[in-house]
Amino acid sequence: MINYVSNFLLILFVLFFQNFSYADADQNSDVPSYSEIGNLTDEFGFNIRPALSSPDWEPSDEETAVELQEKNPKILIAGDSWATFACMYKALDRVLNENPAQLVNDRRCLRTSTPGITAREWPGSGADKRTRKFLRKNLNIKYLYLSLGGNDLMLNWKKSFTQKQTLELYNKNMSSLKKIIKVYTTINPSLKVVLSGYDFPHFKAHHNIIIYRYLYNRMEKPSDLEINSALVKYSQWMVSIADYKNIFYIQHLGLSQYYDGVPEFNFPLKMATHPDQISTFLNPGLVGGVVNLPSSEKSMVNWGIAYDAFHLNSENYYHLMMHTYKNVLVNIL
Repeated sequence: MINYVSNFLLILFVLFFQNFSYADADQNSDVPSYSEIGNLTDEFGFNIRPALSSPDWEPSDEETAVELQEKNPKILIAGDSWATFACMYKALDRVLNENPAQLVNDRRCLRTSTPGITAREWPGSGADKRTRKFLRKNLNIKYLYLSLGGNDLMLNWKKSFTQKQTLELYNKNMSSLKKIIKVYTTINPSLKVVLSGYDFPHFKAHHNIIIYRYLYNRMEKPSDLEINSALVKYSQWMVSIADYKNIFYIQHLGLSQYYDGVPEFNFPLKMATHPDQISTFLNPGLVGGVVNLPSSEKSMVNWGIAYDAFHLNSENYYHLMMHTYKNVLVNIL
């Protein structure tokens, strides 16, 4: 069953690679294809190949009688590829199994996440519709882990942006996310939404995966310091979305640098800011790591021909979920 779910998710991932939306980006007839990904193998040996698209509804969307009788509150993971990868790697399940939390991870997170989707595209998407449906049918889903906004940044931000242009982009994201969260808290006024940010990426000029070369070039080839600084400013800008009633915010900048170091730059592990001091409950704007260094390539998914430029490996998604649990969830359970 585990292999089936993992293969199914990886199939969905390649569909994202083939159909990545550039609706927010500059119109460009030379946008690269993701077809090369179909021949790649990830760090677990799974082959990613094109397959049937995910149906709007499938029998497994319905909770079983046993699941409906669950007394402990549930948490649902939803959003973009960072939600998808965390779901695929069962990162939150590992965390909950290791801690005395009276909380159950909803197994249907593959159905409520869509790699490549932007916050602007999310409302009305299949994953959004299923998220709303699941929330309506089971008010025992008390918590929603939501990852959105990263693709909006990668598809629109450029290093030449003025401060005005940058703030306009941040405000558009803020507005989109507030509207999305409002829909969910209207369905369940007691719902607690944990909006999750990102960690530092590892972009480079000559990446072996075409789409990452494309994104790096359209961002105007930013240095690690430039792209990381934009993420820091964005993350700190998003802090105000938290109302500490229904909405909580956490980002993970510098997390992978702590656990893995950045050996490419002779930066040792466990030398950066400790995760307990990154994006704390009362000060989610606190950033860790060294802003002029990327996350290590070894912190990213290994696709065989190259490491991913933006998505973490399984161990670091576990660290990300542990960070979320310790710095946010234990304070609101």
